[in-house]
Amino acid sequence: MSNAATAQSNLLIVDDEPNQLLTLRDIFESEGFQVFTCQSYEEALQQSGNQVFAVAILDLQLHGHDGIDLLRQIQQLQPAMRVIIHTGYGSFHSAKDAVNLGAFAYVEKSYDPAELIHWVHRAVKDLLSEALSHSEQKFRELLDDVKAIVWECRLPQHRFSFVSQQAEAILGFPVQRWIDEPTFWDERIAQEDRSRYEAFCAACAAGADSARDGDVELRVVASDGRIVWLHIVTHLVVDADGNPTMLRGAMFDVTHQKVSEQQLRDMEIQLEHVSRLTTLGEMVAGIAHEINQPLAAIANFAVAAKVAIANDNCEHSVPVESWLETICNQTENCGQIIRGLRSFAKRGHGDQQWIDLNQIVRDSVNLVQCNPHNQFAEFVCAHSDAPLTVFGNPVQLRQVLVNLLQNACDATRGRDHPTIAINVAVGDEHARVSVRDNGSGIAPAQQAKVFDAFYTTKQEGIGMGLAISKSIVETHGGKLSYDSSSDGSTFYITLPLSNDSPQTDAPPQEHSLS
Repeated sequence: MSNAATAQSNLLIVDDEPNQLLTLRDIFESEGFQVFTCQSYEEALQQSGNQVFAVAILDLQLHGHDGIDLLRQIQQLQPAMRVIIHTGYGSFHSAKDAVNLGAFAYVEKSYDPAELIHWVHRAVKDLLSEALSHSEQKFRELLDDVKAIVWECRLPQHRFSFVSQQAEAILGFPVQRWIDEPTFWDERIAQEDRSRYEAFCAACAAGADSARDGDVELRVVASDGRIVWLHIVTHLVVDADGNPTMLRGAMFDVTHQKVSEQQLRDMEIQLEHVSRLTTLGEMVAGIAHEINQPLAAIANFAVAAKVAIANDNCEHSVPVESWLETICNQTENCGQIIRGLRSFAKRGHGDQQWIDLNQIVRDSVNLVQCNPHNQFAEFVCAHSDAPLTVFGNPVQLRQVLVNLLQNACDATRGRDHPTIAINVAVGDEHARVSVRDNGSGIAPAQQAKVFDAFYTTKQEGIGMGLAISKSIVETHGGKLSYDSSSDGSTFYITLPLSNDSPQTDAPPQEHSLS
């Protein structure tokens, strides 16, 4: 506080007796004070307005003025100043009035000035004590406003001697635990960072140059179990011989920064993954295109061979014609698969058109069922042979159905009697396609993340299928939902019907595609 130095030296004495003033001035100058003297009420007010005083000694009677009234006036000018009433006409009532108005002491005049000297020194100490307390309060308020844990610990024991209140706000533990419990801080540090922290402590205790003004980042467990990242900046205090005695520093909560950095790294990895998948999709489309040519040639030559054999009218010991017929059929099946792959791999565009939802379902089931890895399951479709016309993008809707069907196959793999049921139903305003499997269902802990991008429970999965499918269905104005239990899962694609779309009321038929 700026008045602290002044409080040790400036003393105002107000008395209308000149000899008394001279005597008191000599006494207190010998005590080390800078003394200012006044003989009148008006002069005392003027001095109090121009100069800061630690203590004022006021006579009670001042040529027609009351010392109590002067006390009142100078306290308004300098509230921190300690005022001592010094009078030869003391009374109980005047002493009571002085104390009630805030006088520090009430001393009667005598030949021995010891009591007055005692009270003046005591007043100075009281002023300095208040100034120190005020300074400490300001310092603590400043520390509490700083968004960091300011601390000090003794070496080599690493015992905390001071911790700011921000420790409680950041980590949730009472500050006193840091100071009272020797192992409190060490036990808060995450297991993964303890060896690094121990190495840092050893460097501090040894007075290493790296620890004199160093920093370290640690993960700490908060009172609610959260992991908090702290960036710790330290300063090492050494004695005259260079031995470490104290470690001081500040801990900054950088959890948000660390989480943001990790999210950025995850996004970069995800983007790289998507880029690889895009390249792979383009390669698949190109390969499908190239394979389609030799398949067409195989089919043509098989047909030509079959015609040539038929024209020769020769009998064979083996069913060559049947074999050629099988080659033709299998080649056509391969061609259908490749055409489906090419269509599926095409980049989806925003153009929408009237499409037959039943046909989309049939194409998707055929595409998934043609995969040899999926032929263990029985596919049961309940839909109408009549067109069910909706407005949408056929490539994108086929992508959604293929993804749901493939997930159903993965869910039923290894189950007894694996069955996948596909149903198409029509309501007043919506068409709904359901895909049900008899797998083990989705675990409750995983259900909230089912549609999250890059979340997957499959060892070889990438976690994008359902996220993309949900986005596609919502782009069509519909909704992708599900329910799941230990008996299996059912996913629902709900799409809006247009009043302009021609619908039929033909009853659905169930087709077993096992």
